[in-house]
Amino acid sequence: MKSIPIKVNSLSFAYEPKNPVLKEISFELKKGEILGVIGPNGSGKSTLIRLLSGLFSGFEGEIFIQSRSIKAFSRKELAKILAVVPQQTEIAYPFRVIDVVLMGRAPYLGRLQWEGKKDLEIAQQALCLTETFHLAHRRVDELSGGERQRVILAKALAQEPKILLADEPTTYLDLHHQIRFMNLLVNLSRSQGLSVLFTTHNLIIASLFSDRIILLDKGKAVRIGTPAEVLEPELVGKVYSLPLKLIKNAYKNRPLLVPELEQ
Repeated sequence: MKSIPIKVNSLSFAYEPKNPVLKEISFELKKGEILGVIGPNGSGKSTLIRLLSGLFSGFEGEIFIQSRSIKAFSRKELAKILAVVPQQTEIAYPFRVIDVVLMGRAPYLGRLQWEGKKDLEIAQQALCLTETFHLAHRRVDELSGGERQRVILAKALAQEPKILLADEPTTYLDLHHQIRFMNLLVNLSRSQGLSVLFTTHNLIIASLFSDRIILLDKGKAVRIGTPAEVLEPELVGKVYSLPLKLIKNAYKNRPLLVPELEQ
């Protein structure tokens, strides 16, 4: 049987007792699939990313990474399979960009071992893929939010992951780099079999770039399916408490939802 990159069974989690943030969520992330997660603030999107990345324990249900319980992995083992692009990244010291990206090679290095030629080549390739090679010797604290986000993606790609988790990855990017960023994820999923789960507030990005979508509401997955199956104006409008209008898009028949404004 094929190993499934991520399989989640009846996942529930609460920061405080009797106040669950996620409630009995079940889904699979397939090899080479891009799975978008949408939902209002407080619906559990970022918590889901943290649980899948192994940051939180104490959950109910099961999380399997490549058919193995996430609880059975060491942090180093997990980092060779799974990389994360967080919503916000604080870098305490003014490292050069190349040094930040090389941090992605840490899971492959022994204690007190320095990066070698292969590690540098992989880091440089990640910089090229994210269009940040020209920033390699800049200090990371001198970068714009969008430049920094692309550098963090390069660091994640330098891990050579099989699975990428990205929490609202296009938030700080302009329109050009939003599309370039998402196209890169699509290309990596198709050419290398990278499995991607990303959260977003942008319903258009979710529709255009997701193979499937999870719609979260108050910690529950109210629907999982293709963009056409999930992005129904009545359903999504109810979740967001906002009247929405459907625009049928000629591009691969992807549905687009926009607010229905009062005239």
